[in-house]
Formats: sequence, structure tokens, C-alpha cells
Amino acid sequence: MPGLKSAAKARALAPSWSVDLGEHIIGLAWQPGGEVLGAALVGGEVALLEAKSGRRVRVVEAHAQGSFAVRWHPKGTEFATVGQDGKARIWTLDGEAPRLVLEGGAPWVEQLAYSADGSLLATGAGRKLRLWDSQSGELLQDFADHPATIADIAWHPLRNELATGSYGGVWMWNAAQATPMKHFDWKGSVLKLAWSPDGKYIATGNQDATVHFWILATGKDLHMWGYRSKIRELAWDPKSRYLATGGSATVIVWDCSGKGPAGTKPQMLDFHANLLSALAFQSKGGYLASGCLEGLVAVWQPAKSDQPLSTEHFGTAIAQLVWSPDEKSLAIGTDAGKVAVLVP
Repeated sequence: MPGLKSAAKARALAPSWSVDLGEHIIGLAWQPGGEVLGAALVGGEVALLEAKSGRRVRVVEAHAQGSFAVRWHPKGTEFATVGQDGKARIWTLDGEAPRLVLEGGAPWVEQLAYSADGSLLATGAGRKLRLWDSQSGELLQDFADHPATIADIAWHPLRNELATGSYGGVWMWNAAQATPMKHFDWKGSVLKLAWSPDGKYIATGNQDATVHFWILATGKDLHMWGYRSKIRELAWDPKSRYLATGGSATVIVWDCSGKGPAGTKPQMLDFHANLLSALAFQSKGGYLASGCLEGLVAVWQPAKSDQPLSTEHFGTAIAQLVWSPDEKSLAIGTDAGKVAVLVP
């Protein structure tokens, strides 16, 4: 295995703490201040864990039929959840009941995202995209239906415009109109969206084992192929230069500077022996974290080396990887229900 050689040169990435929550971790999110870690369990609970110790601060029965995601308001004062009961719920840190309950418009709600200032909350339910006032719960826009289930939603990093991915490509929306501002047409199924931090590009991971790279200003579509599997793992570095992609056991990093990645040779980071399941770049620093279905986690510095700096084995598939707001810690969630915080 290529990973064994790399692992011998890397230091151990030992957890500062870990807890077993007993169910697949389907969502993981740091409170913006870094004091609390929210973990959404596939069965419907959301556990709030003290970031320093892993102590359970609170557990809410968020969605009786199962959860899909947890997101923090940018001010860290509350959090939102979605699940298989067709609802989005907004919770305060200490309230026993949700502050708001929002109807997603379909039997299940899989996607949600706060705008950068926290004033807007977008939900994706089946083919239905809705936009809410996050404080009052007022439905601001019920957008035109997508041609198929919405696979991902992501706010533009610099303005209140929203991108959605589904079968048929990528759509751009704003609150002022029910129809899309722009459509990047592609006859295939988008699984994952990732904006470059400068807002100039949006990348998609796709069902047909390709990565598409859309230039927002022109609509030009560059694409990369040759992956082993469908791609749900995408991560941009903070300077919008490097795009890390999954779709195989190798972390493939594309240089998107200049004219873009098309026709160039990517950097290949070999360590994992099984398909990648999570990728996360720091939002300011140069570290990249990767996790795979075998349970291996690695931390890299791609701009300086193709060898991992540190590694750890958790024995079960890695489902979530999230850097803390201060970027000093890395949280992981596993298929078997473990949550751990690591210090690279």
C-alpha cells in the first residue's frame, strides 16, 4: 500500500479527547467562537460537546425520524438542524424547544446554509429551495423547483447569492426573484459544490466521477476526469489557488492559478489505501486534512510536501472533518459514532 511508506515518515496525530455517541455522525460543526462542537447523529439527536473536553453540554431530540445536518449561526448564539420529518429547526443554546420550526416543502430536508451575515437561512428539500429570515422565520422566497433532488447548496463567499447543484448543473439565485439568475448547464448529476474563497470559481464533484470547474464571470466549464469513483470530497485552500479532490484513495490537488487546472498535471498525495470520504483545508493556514473509508486521517501541507505531516487510525470510516475556528484543532466524526478532537 502506498500509505505505509508515507505513514512511516509522519508523526502520530493523537486525539486530545474522544467520545462515543453510538450512531453515525452525519453532521459536525464548530460554534464560531470555538467553545462548542455540534454533532448531528443519523438517528435524529444533536449533541453539543464542550470543545476542550468532549463533555456533553446538551443533547436535543432534533428530528424524530433522523437528522441530516447541523449549522451554527455566524454569531454562535444559535444553531439550525434539518431532518427526515420535513422540517428545519432553529435552536437557542439553552432552550428546551426549538425557537423556530420551518416547513421545508418536502418529506425530508437535507440541505441548509446560513448566509455570511446570518440574516438568511436557505433550505433544500427534494427539488424545493426556500429562503427564510433567520430571526423571524418569515418565508422570503419559494424558488422555482429544480429538475431533480437538490444535492448541495452553498452561499457565495462575498455576497448574498446562493448556488445549488442538482441533475442538470448549477443554478445561481438571489432573494429578489423566484427564478434563477444564472444556470451553468451540464447533463449530469452534481453531488458537491465548493466556492473558491475569492468567489471567482465554483467547483462541482459529480456522479460520473468528474470534477467541473466553473468560472463565474464567463460561465466557462473546465473539467477533470479519470477518477475511480463519484466525487463528494472537495476543498479549496484559503488563497483560492489549490483545489483538493477525492474520488479515489489519492488526494488529488489541482493548481487553479493562471488559466486554471485544465491540461495541467495535479499533485498526487498518496497515503490512504481506501477511498477518501472527507477533505478539509484550513480557512487561513496551509494545512489540508483527509480521511478515508478505512478510518485513516492525515494532515498535509501540499504547498511544501507530498508526504503527510501527521496521521491517525480510527478503525472505522471517517464521515466528517472540520477545522476549529482558530485552526489549532481538527474535529473528526466517524461512521460508528465516534467524535474526536485532534491537535496536528
